[in-house]
Amino acid sequence: MSLYKRGDVWHYSFTLRGHRYRASTHCRRKGDAHLVEQRERRDAELGCLPGQREEDWSLEAVSDLFFTARGVNKKSAADIAARLETTVRLIGRDTPVNAIGPKLIQSAIQARRLELSRRGRPLSNATINRDLIDQTLRPMLRFAAHNLEIPIKPIIWRELRLPESMGRTRTFKAQELAAWRANLPVWHQPIFDFIVRYGVRLNEAFFHCDAVDLEHGEVVLRARKAGGDHVIPLLPEDVCDLSARIRDARAAGIDTPWLRQMKDGSLRPVRYRGFAWASRKALDKAGIADARPVHDLRHHAATQITRRAGLKTAQMVLGHASIISTQRYAHPNRDDMLAALAGPGPSGEGREH
Repeated sequence: MSLYKRGDVWHYSFTLRGHRYRASTHCRRKGDAHLVEQRERRDAELGCLPGQREEDWSLEAVSDLFFTARGVNKKSAADIAARLETTVRLIGRDTPVNAIGPKLIQSAIQARRLELSRRGRPLSNATINRDLIDQTLRPMLRFAAHNLEIPIKPIIWRELRLPESMGRTRTFKAQELAAWRANLPVWHQPIFDFIVRYGVRLNEAFFHCDAVDLEHGEVVLRARKAGGDHVIPLLPEDVCDLSARIRDARAAGIDTPWLRQMKDGSLRPVRYRGFAWASRKALDKAGIADARPVHDLRHHAATQITRRAGLKTAQMVLGHASIISTQRYAHPNRDDMLAALAGPGPSGEGREH
């Protein structure tokens, strides 16, 4: 039995993962002692040492548990681990979790604002919010309260978050896209077309040949954050084009369908860094200002897909885990507003011209 009596007081004793846990429950009633023993078993399963209470857990210990439970299997696990390490460093590894409150978090935010990025630039407010609130403290303290039953101080997060600029969505006129494409080397133009058509990210555009299912006419780009594969159906003309490219790539022992033919007739793979550099040079030559060399193409494509097919279809094509991410592209342009204003009037008839 895990419970036994010494005098009038019940004690517990059990072994878990080769470690023996035994102590007094300080209870005289067996029912109360049983509850204490159950709590001690739960704490032991969560990694709590004998005699240690949840309230005494350090930020580092809870951070490790949180990452194991919620972060280790995510695609962004490396980023989450780095942000957790930053949070633990700034707040203090041995800081009790139940001692973390607005004042301590504010001090950590101010300390983070004085640090620079790896490129030596000041950190943006959005980065600091993700580092110390969105992906670390807020979900971790919620995890501690709900799963470890640690009493957490009340925190009004919106008062701690640094102000962020509104995310922009860049679109391009047809002549801008044409000028951009014309200033790219010919071996980069098919990649440009693919990104503009499907709205993929730069790293997603450089998929492996095996990611293309020619029989079903689709490509598997990556795993979704919410689980499952991100699959994009391909237009028939792209299936034919990719089929020929993949055939040539495999014959040359190349793992990507994006190829460059050299002067001697041999084929070389086109890599994403080369495309990004060439895209930046093409923007400069075309005189297109205020545009990022690749990601704004995704914004443009996302806006067009949303306008043509609606939010739900755009969400599936873009691979967003939440439709909230897609909503940023559901903004009307001048033509959309004019079309709405010229629509049927109160009588149901169109406007006379």
